[in-house]
Amino acid sequence: MPPARLGAGALPVIAALFCATCALAYDDARPHAFRHADPGNVDYYALVLSWAPTHCLAEKDDTDDIQCATDNPDDFVLHGFWPQYEKGWPEDCYNGKWPWVPSRLIGEMRDIMPSKEIVIHEYRTHGTCTGMAPSPYFAMVRKAYEQVTIPTVFVAPKTQRFLSPDEVKSAFIAANDGLKADMIAVQCRRGNLFDVRICFSDDIRPQACGANFVQKELCPLQRITVTVP
Repeated sequence: MPPARLGAGALPVIAALFCATCALAYDDARPHAFRHADPGNVDYYALVLSWAPTHCLAEKDDTDDIQCATDNPDDFVLHGFWPQYEKGWPEDCYNGKWPWVPSRLIGEMRDIMPSKEIVIHEYRTHGTCTGMAPSPYFAMVRKAYEQVTIPTVFVAPKTQRFLSPDEVKSAFIAANDGLKADMIAVQCRRGNLFDVRICFSDDIRPQACGANFVQKELCPLQRITVTVP
């Protein structure tokens, strides 16, 4: 017996069911970026501290990268302060006019951020989503950054170490009063410590992170390498 043929009228129904299934799968997907979202109205922020030695390991031929300077290498550097939704995050919240960061402000941030390009990128990609102008946004960034004490084990280390993500988190928790395990996450790449993310409320107090920072997804390894400058 030949296979049954579907009538033309059945195709739209099948397509609709398929699209509904896709929508459900999309809703259940991992957190993702919402580009050109409306500024403001976010749930919390993530202060991102990058481990410079891992970055410099990948960019060893970039002689213009100040954070990798051999005479004064950095350890943790401020990468950014990212607005977050409970699930997902906004990016590039501007339309038309290209965001502009004054040179004076870029210079003021260079003591805690590694490059001019990072300062500009962070405002364009993340700062615009706060609804703030550059000056108040970076004032908030600095306030959050200055609340965090870097554990001494990560300050100018001379010896490579092997730690678990939980041990990295524990070191930060011990060095910062009020910081709890659900307020911090550690990311690794290629087996190396990549960054530490600490979540803050809009009044710049540490708070629990949302679904965007599930520790096992950011770094599922039992041990990671803490490279040295």
